[in-house]
Amino acid sequence: SLLADDKDMLEDLVAAAFNAAVRKAEETTTEKMGKITAGMPGMPGLPGGMKLPF
Repeated sequence: SLLADDKDMLEDLVAAAFNAAVRKAEETTTEKMGKITAGMPGMPGLPGGMKLPF
């Protein structure tokens, strides 16, 4: 029925919007963390000043 199709379409739109928001949040987090940690000494991926072994 038309109502069932509308429900399915709405579910798809909500899922797509949620996934897009998650991707954007991850991209923004990566970008901001890159700016914050730029120039910090240490290994890539570790907070500045941390060395292995801990």
